Parts: sequence; C-alpha cells; structure tokens
Amino acid sequence: MNSVVNTAETSGEVRAPSPSATKGSIYTPIPGAVTQQIGSGEHALNSIVYRTILWSFIGGGLLSAAVIVIALTCSSTTPFADVKEVWAIFAPLITLALGYLFGKGK
Repeated sequence: MNSVVNTAETSGEVRAPSPSATKGSIYTPIPGAVTQQIGSGEHALNSIVYRTILWSFIGGGLLSAAVIVIALTCSSTTPFADVKEVWAIFAPLITLALGYLFGKGK
C-alpha cells in the first residue's frame, strides 16, 4: 500500500497506519532518544525549563538536608546559615527559568 505522492504542495510517502496507532490518529515515529524524552519544537523548550526547575528543587532540597545533617553532627551553631548558602546557588536558577517561561513573548 506504499505509494509515492508528488504534488506542488506535498511530497512524501503514504503508508498504512501501523498496528500501534489508534483508530483516527496519525502515527508518526519520533526520531532520536532526546526528542522522545523532551519533545520537539515549543514543547522541548518548555520541557527543558520545567526539568531545570524540578532538578533545582530536588538538588537544593537534597543538599539542604545534607548540610543540616552535617551541621547537626558537627555541632555547628548555624545550620540554617549554611542552608541559605545552598539556596543562594539554586534560587537564581529557578527564577531565571521562571522568568524565561513566563516572560517570553509571542
């Protein structure tokens, strides 16, 4: 059922839908592992921003917990000052990502 279509507007190959496609949907395989992870086009831009925010919170939270545990076991008097230093690294990343996400104009 493969046939080649050549018109002034489109060119390509017409194929029968694969068995994994649902009825009424267009099945298009996504090339590349990175594209499968984050999407393509506008979706990729937003996905990278969301992942940056997510991993910033995860990294900041884990490092904060580690700093508190280390500060309490070493009998430091200012564990929260150390946590403040950790978030001084991650807060600008989060605000930069949010500024990009909500500040971009169309």
